[in-house]
Amino acid sequence: MQICIDFRPALHQSTGVGTYVRGLLQGLLQQHPEHRYTAFSASWKHRVQAPPSIAEVRFVDVRLPVRALDWLWHRHCWPPIETWVGNQDIVHSPSPMPIPTRGARQIVTVHDCYFLRHPDQVTGPMRRDYARYLRRSLDRADAVMTNTQTTRQELLQALDVAADKVHVTPLGVDPVFEYATAPQLPAHLELPSRYLLFVGRREPRKDPATLLAAFDRIARQHPEMALLLVGPEGLGWQAHWGRTSDRVRNATRCLGHQSPRSLAAIYSHAEALLLPSRWEGFGLTAIEAMAMGTPVIAARAGALPEVLGNAPMWFDVGDDRALADACMTLLHDQNLRARLSGAGRKRAARYRWSHTADLTHEVYRHLQATM
Repeated sequence: MQICIDFRPALHQSTGVGTYVRGLLQGLLQQHPEHRYTAFSASWKHRVQAPPSIAEVRFVDVRLPVRALDWLWHRHCWPPIETWVGNQDIVHSPSPMPIPTRGARQIVTVHDCYFLRHPDQVTGPMRRDYARYLRRSLDRADAVMTNTQTTRQELLQALDVAADKVHVTPLGVDPVFEYATAPQLPAHLELPSRYLLFVGRREPRKDPATLLAAFDRIARQHPEMALLLVGPEGLGWQAHWGRTSDRVRNATRCLGHQSPRSLAAIYSHAEALLLPSRWEGFGLTAIEAMAMGTPVIAARAGALPEVLGNAPMWFDVGDDRALADACMTLLHDQNLRARLSGAGRKRAARYRWSHTADLTHEVYRHLQATM
């Protein structure tokens, strides 16, 4: 088969969708090397650099403004991808918006449906196009991937998508997050000796208000504890930051995007990963932290219970007191920490990119057989 996958989410400081693209391609090469894989990339200023783990993939890198291409693809379904990559059997978009094609089978991946319920809390193409064109996009697609049964059920209920069209393909953990012992922290980061950790974009869906309020309670009793935030600012962050106390400001350190190896070290030295999200379609950062043996304290929201099982400590969405209490319990109970660490490693072992690739390949194979 000739299979083309949109690589643009992984082009520059990739988010969870970019991690999905890289992991899927790596798994496909490992499990199904008999096919020809093309990774399509387009940007005006960023050029693609093929990661060594997927060097066998054919990369097609086009100098085009991303927003202009999205406008044409999302709203006018033109120009076809074959313009740049040649004929394909399968064209896979890692977003809900299908890639126009002359004759290939089209697949889209929907990672969560938060943008449907809260379009005012998202930015970029999610705000401009996803909610407006999602129904049309899913009608055009030959198959739809989701990471969890939770998101699958959301689609079936909200948009009345045919059940046999939607396939669950859970995400995987990069081997870089499976150290037997904690790797050394990069010296240039100059991190505090003890810290609680948040990883991700600081946006409304992640509920930074609850995170900051909970840490304010923790810092009163543990002035030696720091809060480390890894990831970019998002919509509304500055307003939350402006309302927080000097105690929190002085004990908080913000870092930008980190490489997987640096992130693995950051996970491993954290007291816990905090995930106060109001909704998650999967919760990849929690699985990565668990693979490193780091305890996770998570809001009982979205697909998190499905993905994480009984491995984390749970609290109710928006309850900063419960989050703070869970943190302080963990800080004072080494037996609990050891139990959570072991349960987390065991849970994370269930998620492999090879498994994601096998499930995805089965859909590819079925679609090709019905062409």
